[in-house]
Amino acid sequence: MILNPSGLRIEPFPPPPPFPASFLPARARVPVNEEAERFSNLEVTGRQEVVLKALQVIEPRLRRLTMVVVGGVPMLHGDIGLGKLVPLPVMGEGMARLASLVLAIGNASDGVVLVDKIENGLHHSILPKVWRAIGEVAREFNTQVFATTHSLECIVAAHRAFSESGSYDFRLHRLERFDEAIHVVTYDQEALEAAIDIGLEVR
Repeated sequence: MILNPSGLRIEPFPPPPPFPASFLPARARVPVNEEAERFSNLEVTGRQEVVLKALQVIEPRLRRLTMVVVGGVPMLHGDIGLGKLVPLPVMGEGMARLASLVLAIGNASDGVVLVDKIENGLHHSILPKVWRAIGEVAREFNTQVFATTHSLECIVAAHRAFSESGSYDFRLHRLERFDEAIHVVTYDQEALEAAIDIGLEVR
């Protein structure tokens, strides 16, 4: 790494990983043309219904997803029974965030997806359903999801969702500083359940 007046630069630039990988930042949205390409990739293989099913967690009225070109730019639209298609971003930040998550997972089959502050844009009341949807899509595409969060509600929601799924393929890794170093503390299902029950800090 090289720090200069213009910022931080990495040299040499690391090679791409030998498997499909994607990163979703905390705030910036995925460009609509990139979302369109990811949806099209799933549509080519007949797996676009995975996205529809996941988004119905937030919007049960959603019947269909399709691409519409607006101003020369392809954009994902949905049919929620209004007589015309609605651009996905207009349906709310939660819909756009979950769509980005699911599309990234579906396009990283046998790979990984990195998500910063996964709870951003998602109301706390739907977090358990969102985690269930993420788990189902990740299993279907054999994609490993690494997500950061500072939200205890998000952690508890993930724990509950995977506990009820029949397959607890979830781990919480907490970074702690002691002895002048950063250490990783890993919680499995039993340890996390106990920590939540007695009110231990797990964020």
